[in-house]
Order: sequence, then C-alpha cells, then structure tokens
Amino acid sequence: MRAIWLGFVLCIVLNASAQASYYLTGRPFGFERNNAIKEVGFRWGLNISYAGNDVAETLGLTAIAAANDSVERIMVTSYGAEWLGTFYAQVDQEETLHQRIRQALNLPADGAGSNRFILIRSLGKKRYEAFVLDASSSQTRCVARYLGKAQRKVCMKQQDSGCELPYDFPQNHIIK
Repeated sequence: MRAIWLGFVLCIVLNASAQASYYLTGRPFGFERNNAIKEVGFRWGLNISYAGNDVAETLGLTAIAAANDSVERIMVTSYGAEWLGTFYAQVDQEETLHQRIRQALNLPADGAGSNRFILIRSLGKKRYEAFVLDASSSQTRCVARYLGKAQRKVCMKQQDSGCELPYDFPQNHIIK
C-alpha cells in the first residue's frame, strides 16, 4: 500500500513539474530563437511564455513573479544554481540545429519573403518535424509539413497530410 501511495505522489509531482509555466520578460527574441526556447522548455518540463501586456493584465505582475519563483526553486533543485545559463546553452545548441534543418529544406523564394517562417519540433531520437508557416494574412496558416532526421546529415521529406501547428506560437502577433 505504501508503494502505491509513493507512486501516486511521485506521479502528481512529475505531472505538476511537466506543466510548470515560466514567463520571460523584456523584448521578445526572433521567431527562430523563440522556437528553440520553446523546444528546450518542453524537454525541461516548462511551458515558456512571454509576460507581455495581455498576460500581465490577466495574471498580474505579482502572480507572474510568484510563478517564476516557484519554477526557479524547482529548477535550482534539479539543475543547480546556474540552471538558466545551462538552459540557454541548450537553447543555443538547439537553435544551431534548427538552422541546419532550415537550410536543408532549401525552400524557394516565392514572394512571401519575410512572412514565411519554419517552425521546428523535436519528435525524439534525432527525428524532427518542420512546419512552413505563412503569416501574410491576419491568421497564420500551415503551408507544408516535413518529417526527417538530423544526424551528421539532415534529411527531410515533405508530407502530404498533417499540416497543423503542434502548439500556439505567438511571435510578433503570429498566432495559430
């Protein structure tokens, strides 16, 4: 009975840490960096969001600070006092890998220019999914989806179906 209770408590703790929200403040990074931050955050069990005006008005600055303090205590326990430096070092590595994947896709310029973005999502075991997004209208839409592996060489193949964003991705008013 004690083992069941311990397992139940452990399950609750793991579930709670997997859903922890950490709020970034200040000016947002570019789309590519935000994509890397979000992906590393998922691996660390964090939902990373920006505390912009809408979030600050909804939650309040005190609640945002309290949520971040709570997450920081957990992260210091798990990763040490320099957890944020370690986090951003992994973000740098992820961003470099994402850039390799974006270059491997070698998408032709079709006049959409700066309104085209490539969102990359890790599927585990060096497998990745890439979504080509068009933000030229008021609503971002998925134009194409690719699956592939990123090892020494990046190989991505366009898919015929499943072109739906895996999560909302606000970036300079680009939202699913």
